[in-house]
Amino acid sequence: MNAYETVLIIDPAVDEAGVDKQVEKYSALIKSHQGEVALVEKWGRRKMTYPINSRREGFYVCLQFNSPASLPAELNRNIRLDESIIRHMTIKGHLPSVVVAAPLSAASDAAPVVAAPEAAAV
Repeated sequence: MNAYETVLIIDPAVDEAGVDKQVEKYSALIKSHQGEVALVEKWGRRKMTYPINSRREGFYVCLQFNSPASLPAELNRNIRLDESIIRHMTIKGHLPSVVVAAPLSAASDAAPVVAAPEAAAV
């Protein structure tokens, strides 16, 4: 299983329920190909730097998932057929690791010390 990240720009004419429907559609596609969705981030409606297909805004969604190597090609094929997706990009990479802090014991009341990064010499 490889880690992937896909960013979708969805047409701003699609309402919030339609965006949720799109996310569920692609999450189900990932799960149906033995993948697992690690994280879904809805970045919201944002103004684009330049117009794409006469649109100046789009709803951004980021999907991070683990899947077999054959899934990104199938996912991209389905996204290209969807007219409500303005632009998309899938990259292969690592998923961010989540650091879980161990609970402090009752005997230790001191907070954990975090080292500050060293200042760069100018």
